[in-house]
Amino acid sequence: MVLFCRKEYIMKQELLAKMNAYLANQEIMYIKLHNMHWNLKGHGFFTLHSKLEEYYDQTAEIIDEVAERILAKDALPIANLKEALEISKVKELPDKAINIDEAIRILTIDVEYWVNDSKEIVELADKEGDVVTADIFTGYVKEYEKTLWMLKAFAQN
Repeated sequence: MVLFCRKEYIMKQELLAKMNAYLANQEIMYIKLHNMHWNLKGHGFFTLHSKLEEYYDQTAEIIDEVAERILAKDALPIANLKEALEISKVKELPDKAINIDEAIRILTIDVEYWVNDSKEIVELADKEGDVVTADIFTGYVKEYEKTLWMLKAFAQN
């Protein structure tokens, strides 16, 4: 019984750590999306400028949902940029003009992180029997895979 409880505790901590890392990625991405939105230049500006606004609005909702889910699991979400930057796979962009092709390339890489991280969290949540978290992140997988497909299609121009 003690081993089972310890294993269950370790699984819960692993899931929470992964969710906090995911949250950190989203927090940094939120700023990065604004950077791209403000500094985008070139052909295709109007299309991607609007899409970036849609992405950062969606990201703000995800940040809130993930943070609240972490709180619902009796843990604290990462809520400061210093800590988020330390653990985020998503990296900041310098404040400079960015062209459409570079923005799409960067977005594609970052959305691939989102897909993979979401799938890992679904797997961990399933192992823990946390159907709510698994359901939330399954929804993210669906949305991110669609976003990834659209970015790759846009890049083929």
